[in-house]
Amino acid sequence: RREIAHLHYETVLQAYRESADHVASARVLRKIGRLLWDVGKRDNAEYRYVEAAALLDGADAPIEQAHLWQERGRQAFRSGDHALAAKWADAALDCVRSLTREHVSEAGCDATLVTAEALNTKAVALARLGRNREAVRQVEHSIELAEAAGHLGAACRGYTNLGVLYTTIDPARAMEVCRRGLEVARRIGDLGFQARLLANLAVACCTFTDRCPTEGVPAAEKAIEIDRALDQREHLPVPLIVLAQIHQCHGRTELAVGLFHEALDVARETGEPQLLFPCYDGLATLNLDLDNLAEAERYFSLAQGVCAQHGLDPEALVVLPFLD
Repeated sequence: RREIAHLHYETVLQAYRESADHVASARVLRKIGRLLWDVGKRDNAEYRYVEAAALLDGADAPIEQAHLWQERGRQAFRSGDHALAAKWADAALDCVRSLTREHVSEAGCDATLVTAEALNTKAVALARLGRNREAVRQVEHSIELAEAAGHLGAACRGYTNLGVLYTTIDPARAMEVCRRGLEVARRIGDLGFQARLLANLAVACCTFTDRCPTEGVPAAEKAIEIDRALDQREHLPVPLIVLAQIHQCHGRTELAVGLFHEALDVARETGEPQLLFPCYDGLATLNLDLDNLAEAERYFSLAQGVCAQHGLDPEALVVLPFLD
């Protein structure tokens, strides 16, 4: 129900504008920007973020400034600019560190929330830059802070990323983290993170266990069901890709091709590199198996183009496919 939420935010924004409350206006603009970003309207989202930054210029609002920088970092990451994402995350953390005693008293748990989120954003950026172990430490710290302060939504984001990061250093813990995060997401009723964690659990089950048919496939299918019900266009390609890869691995070529094409159609709405690459790569290998050499070459070229455009290592996108 994003459209309804957007309308309510616009109503609140108008009221804050009329009262000349710049900080509150910036906060609502940031939230509207997130809504727009998640449905692929990234130019409109960018306009809102720029307006929010202008309103905060010169204002004594370090926490809201930190939230905005953290959000910019997250969007830079999703756009494939990982060095910039790390810089924005550091800027957010610097804002929190600059808090006076008075600010800390007023901010309360909000300072912890933005710190946890910024650590998460910095971690996924570091992972894409090849600094995996440092990334793991940052996410672990993020989860600690979030859980201690009762910010379980932020903790779920941490579990989502930690489950992916552990696949490279401790596969058994990767599954444990996915299950723990899924338990928290269910407890707080956060369907969005349930979809993310189910998709990660499907990957872990099918990569490291023999429970792919009994646990991995149902987890991926449930994630798709949730994403479709919530119209989570920014995440729907992930479980579609996961299920496509499972079918491809088991020789169900027709099913895999259909799922990859559906994932690609949605991924093109946002143009996110970490979603486009596995679609192109999967379709390339499937066409190669079918002896459609021209199509295989076309998709391989598209996959390479995504990596070249954003300075990404294809192997890193295979090892750490989906981070947020």
